[in-house]
Order: sequence, then structure tokens, then C-alpha cells
Amino acid sequence: MPGLRVELAGVIARHPAASSQSRPAIDQLSLKIAPGEHVAIIGPSGAGKTTFLQLLAAALKPSQGTVSLDDQSVWSLSTKNLQRQRGRLFYALQSPPLPPRQRVIVSLLAAKLPALSLWRSVQNLVYPQYVEEVAQALSQFDLQDKLWERVDRLSGGERQRVGLARALLAPAGLWLVDEPLSALDPTRARQAIATLLREARAREVTLVTTLHQVNVATAEFPRVIGLRDGKLVFDLPGHAVTAEHLAELYAQFEYELAQVDGPVALEDVALAKREIRVGCA
Repeated sequence: MPGLRVELAGVIARHPAASSQSRPAIDQLSLKIAPGEHVAIIGPSGAGKTTFLQLLAAALKPSQGTVSLDDQSVWSLSTKNLQRQRGRLFYALQSPPLPPRQRVIVSLLAAKLPALSLWRSVQNLVYPQYVEEVAQALSQFDLQDKLWERVDRLSGGERQRVGLARALLAPAGLWLVDEPLSALDPTRARQAIATLLREARAREVTLVTTLHQVNVATAEFPRVIGLRDGKLVFDLPGHAVTAEHLAELYAQFEYELAQVDGPVALEDVALAKREIRVGCA
């Protein structure tokens, strides 16, 4: 399936349980993502990164503005067409909701459901099909030996990689991935992000992922968007994001950079903050 075009125009959104008087999680956000583009979303805790993905997934209706996929405003569609549009995207949560007693192969095959008939869907529950295809997807994340394993016997990192492997089976033109590296060690994290980018390029899929790992975002992604308090702080090529940009984005949240990017990145940001203060004096 070709990559989907994404557009947000003047979007304001709040969490479902929030009052109409509360600060929006996404505040007057407008941007476009071209078909087949690969974008990383960064920002401190509470920036609105996950809410942003929920908007793109048509899982959260904005209180103002429009969210469009392939030039169709998703919330103007009929219920049937909205479901069809949702079937054209894949949304990977940070903690994938995998039934604990389910076999890994069955969990992965769930990603194919939008393209299967009711009969074929039921058949897969009784006798899983596409075994070779599922094994190939798992092998991309070094999990080929877990094909028939039960989900509750996997580690947290293995469950997260199983959740990512589902993208390779989904009939989707848009991959939305929330913090895919949170449970992975550095080696597995590099493998996972390289696999996602390689497979997205090969399939010409639009990929949007949120990341705490700023160094990964800026080094691996051609486009990086910085969000803070639900607002756009910058929208730049990954190589153009400087320590000054990060100092502004993570002001008072520098410890988050220290946790994921190490002391060198933190020192660069601290130096940039001092330079900014001197320049404003």
C-alpha cells in the first residue's frame, strides 16, 4: 500500500477525560507529512507526542481543526469509511496490548485482519496461516525462535519487538509508532530502528514515530519535529537540529536528555543555554 499523506490544520485536542477549560494537549498545530516521509517526534514529557499519534490514528477527535489522511478529513467520514481509513494505518503502542496466553504467531497475524475476510480471520485463530511470512517478520527483529512461544513467556523487550514486527504484516500505508525503544537495550534499539526505517523505505510507507532518544532521532531520521506543551517548536532535517534547538525544547527537562543520550549531549545543551543567555544579555 502506498504511503499516506498526512495533514493537520489548526488542531486543538485535549485528553478525553480533561475538561474543556484545561490546557490543550495539542495547541493550534498545523503541519503536513508527505507520502513515504519518515518523521521523528521529540520533546519533553507532557509535550503532546502520544496525543499527536492518537490524532493521526483517528483514535482521538480534535476539539478544533482538521486531521486529514490522503486529503480526506477523517472525522467527516461515515462510520464505515472511517473504519476503512483506520484499516490503512498501523498504530504501535509503547506497551503493545498482546493477550498474555496467546501465541506469538497469532498476535502477529492480528495485524493482517484488515485485509482478511471474516472466514479467513476465524480460520487463522484455529490454524494459523502465513507461517513463513510471520517467521520472516520476526527474523527482522531477531525473534524467529519465538514464533510459537506464548506472549506471557516473553521479556518486556521481546514483547515490544513483537509489537514492532506486526507492522511488517499490516496492510498499511502509515506506520505510527510510539516510543519503540523504551524497553530495549542500546544494541536492540539500533537494530529495531534500522529495521523500521529499512522496511518503511522498501515499502514506501509513511513512518511517524515518537522518541525519547534524541541522538537516534537526529542521526537516523531525515525530518525531526520538536513539540513542547502541544505546540510546534521546530520542524527541521535531523542533521540541522542543534544543541541550541534542544536547549530551548528541553528547558527545565534537561534530565530527560541525560537519561537517554548521556552526559555529552547534556553538556552540549548546557553550553548552548549559557550561550543563549549571554547573547540575550
